[in-house]
Amino acid sequence: MSAAPKVVARAPAPSTRFKILLFIPNLQQGGAERQILELMTKLPSRFETTLCVYEDVVHYRDYLPPGEPRHVLGTPRMGRQGLARLVDVLERERPDIVHSYRDKANFWVRLAVSRLAARKGADASALPIVVTAVRSRAMSLRHLSTEWYLSRRSDRVIANSEGVRRELVSLARVRPEKIQVLHNFIDLDRFHPPTPAERAAARAHWGLRDGEVALLLPGRIGIQKHQMGLAVALRRLARAGRLGDNVRVLLAGRKRDRTYASLLPRMLEVLGLTKAVTFLGSVEEMVPLYHAADALLMPSLWEGLPNAVLEGHACGLPAVVSHAANIDRLVLDGESGFEVPTFDHPALAEALGRMIALEDAERRAMGARGRAHLAEQFGPDRVLSETVRLYDDLLSAKGRA
Repeated sequence: MSAAPKVVARAPAPSTRFKILLFIPNLQQGGAERQILELMTKLPSRFETTLCVYEDVVHYRDYLPPGEPRHVLGTPRMGRQGLARLVDVLERERPDIVHSYRDKANFWVRLAVSRLAARKGADASALPIVVTAVRSRAMSLRHLSTEWYLSRRSDRVIANSEGVRRELVSLARVRPEKIQVLHNFIDLDRFHPPTPAERAAARAHWGLRDGEVALLLPGRIGIQKHQMGLAVALRRLARAGRLGDNVRVLLAGRKRDRTYASLLPRMLEVLGLTKAVTFLGSVEEMVPLYHAADALLMPSLWEGLPNAVLEGHACGLPAVVSHAANIDRLVLDGESGFEVPTFDHPALAEALGRMIALEDAERRAMGARGRAHLAEQFGPDRVLSETVRLYDDLLSAKGRA
């Protein structure tokens, strides 16, 4: 992966505090939304964080610091009114750094800083350092076609995975030296393997019987997560006599693509899989669900760095993933789970069959290896230190530290 240019950072004085404005469309259930809140709670106290959203939708209330989000622009779509309000927020807050998450927020925050620059004229000291975070692959055509130009207005573009970095360079034509890969946070205390009592309680809550093998696909119902491809693979297993009555597939997530979400149950009915697949909808607290499951599934057609794989592995679940969901090698093929080629339904069926056929102890051993791998390669302390170093480097380069 390409590293961002190295800048020698000067250690800030202990009394120095820097204001960070974090901007995201909303706080609905999703990986980027939880990551921005993880960052708020983990940054050292010398960084004063403020949260700005433009739509008042909050899912992760237990993560929110008191008084946040401090700024709600009050518009489901930005447009001229939302842009004007964002410029006003920037002018009032005067942050040292504005750090946006998700393509829509990245688009609007750079326009807002440009608008603020027009107000301030040549006073560059009144402008914040701009950090934009791209969290997933398959950007919309509008954002893909404008990123090459707007990235010039970012001091750094953050990719959360190697797959996102490659797409930014090859499709959005962002200069490689502008990009830095920073992986997602994973709280290894919050997401932990269950005790026997926790597992028993979780399985009882979700109605899982003794001997039942629960395969969990956590993610919004939509094209990206490829639930229909999973259905095709399950049908192949059923025809081969390898999908027993003891196998239960759990789909946990909101309906992202309405047409897709309406067609999926009909497809399952046609394939004779209705009894094997359960829709759980949006789940508020995922840890008990991970504790109840036996394995995690992620057959996505594209991904950035899938939080659900991080969380499931941290909870001791082995995983079956597509290559698209595993570009950063979260899952070690054959050791902590199985990787299959993206959109290869026969290979997916075979991997599912292998996972189902394992003994409970074998699956638990796989999951334990997965958690150990995450702790070593993707631990929260490393991600936090890299983020703080990025902020300090940018502040130093602008002469503010």
